[in-house]
Amino acid sequence: MKGSIKHAIATTGLLIGLLHVACSTGLAPRDVPTPAPPEPTPTPRELVLPPDDRSHSAPIEWWYYNGHLKSEAGEEYSFHYVIFQTEDSDSGSQTEFGQAGITDIQKGKHTYISSERLGSSRSLTENDDNSLLNLQLGNFDLEIAADGSHTFSAHDLDGTSALELATEIPTEVMLHDRIGWMDWPFGWTYYYSYPRMQANGALMIDDQSVDVKGEVWFDHQWGDFFVVGKPAGWQWFAIHLDDHRSLMIAEVRGAEGEVLAIDGTLIQSGSDQRVLDVEQDGIELEVQEYWTSPRTAGEYPAKWRLRIDSIDLDIVMTPAIADQEIPALPYGNQAAAYWEGRVDVTDTASGESLGRGFAELSGYVEPEPLSWRGERR
Repeated sequence: MKGSIKHAIATTGLLIGLLHVACSTGLAPRDVPTPAPPEPTPTPRELVLPPDDRSHSAPIEWWYYNGHLKSEAGEEYSFHYVIFQTEDSDSGSQTEFGQAGITDIQKGKHTYISSERLGSSRSLTENDDNSLLNLQLGNFDLEIAADGSHTFSAHDLDGTSALELATEIPTEVMLHDRIGWMDWPFGWTYYYSYPRMQANGALMIDDQSVDVKGEVWFDHQWGDFFVVGKPAGWQWFAIHLDDHRSLMIAEVRGAEGEVLAIDGTLIQSGSDQRVLDVEQDGIELEVQEYWTSPRTAGEYPAKWRLRIDSIDLDIVMTPAIADQEIPALPYGNQAAAYWEGRVDVTDTASGESLGRGFAELSGYVEPEPLSWRGERR
């Protein structure tokens, strides 16, 4: 996987099945299932944007947003929002679900929202004059217009927390690994980002609504790949530096927990993107502190030092608040839980603020016990 798979959603269908088996009694003996191998890697094609913002025929796909927002009074908030889509290999039918998190920086509070139901997409044709994509999942909605602007919303079922945001047409794009396509040890994927979409809208936290605006990072990824879970996983960072540079960095771990790759993409506003290589650019990512989740007992990295010699960058990233974990339930085994939240970026030497970012941490929670040989719990 190159450097930035998002959430281990590739395992979700399997994990749902595992939970069903684990909770059953009187099971007949059976072997532990293994995922089917990915299909042969296709020859990549050139991406066309914004048309490729739409849905594709692929085993796994997601539309992901994170952002840093302010109210008119200067109060700071952050959020992440994602819709995952899986495709059944036999029928070709597609199913989606959504997850979101809102962080109130002033109160140090993180709120989690999940879609109330699974849904089916309506991906409109190229001949449609208005929309590229329209996904409706009850309490989650996402629409991407033909001009490249995005509108998305989510609300919890008791009506106390919500987000609703609209973005302007993006002005910058990151095509990761130069062409927006990677061939990983786990399979293949298309992957690109709009790192600084301007957005406005509203958040609701604890029944209180606030108008906000700010910058949004958008990731779109689809392909045929499989991630096995802890110790495999990744640390992924989307960083907005105050000097207007946008930086994606990701460290990917294999099935034994070994680091397979550290990769990155950098954009300086108004200039071409630059692909970063761990050896050529001197990338070092060091975990300095950890945080243990009270819900899942997952031990997550909680402070990092990142050095990139080729661009003279030496920063420390610290979570804005410690608990920004996203639970996997009700959709699957809790081992698919992940940490997704805002980090503050400072200069290592001076401590001066240099920007803010988002971190995603996957593969840090132990799988729940499973009964495979007919044992009763």
